[in-house]
Amino acid sequence: RRIADLLRVRSGFGSDFDECLIELELCISLIFKPFLHHLKTLVSVEGDFVGIWISMLGIMSQLLGDDSVSSGDDDDVCRMTKELGSEHLRNAVMVLIAMGLITDDSNSRGEQQQESNGGGQDISSVTWAAIGSIGYCKPLVEEWRQSARESAMDNINPSQNVVNVNVGEENAD
Repeated sequence: RRIADLLRVRSGFGSDFDECLIELELCISLIFKPFLHHLKTLVSVEGDFVGIWISMLGIMSQLLGDDSVSSGDDDDVCRMTKELGSEHLRNAVMVLIAMGLITDDSNSRGEQQQESNGGGQDISSVTWAAIGSIGYCKPLVEEWRQSARESAMDNINPSQNVVNVNVGEENAD
């Protein structure tokens, strides 16, 4: 709510421009920092994680939804807020990807998650659909999905490295 108030009262910032940006940054950080800090606990209670994550996606959809930004001081605040919000969203998505909670391959992982959710919709699919519908993030979706694909490949390759290390240890004996 405070973010919306700050964006609504953008005209005539004058000397309060920097203070407004600082407050917007604090507000957006307060959305993501506690979520990321308590993520392991949230994941252990799956219903809580899914509900909170979907709520956060909804908030970010409202904040970042319009991809059009024109010029001027008022629009600078809007543009900077959208950049900051999309960066926080990207960081959260990258953490979820690294934890294996979000993947690009929604078919195989999605079926597993749907079974564990009692047939509910796959969190990866929900996440990518929400981000894809955010006007400001549309150009970034493919880059973020590529990170998911690369993370999946990294999760496959470390086991191969372990095998190589074990082979080396056997030869040392």
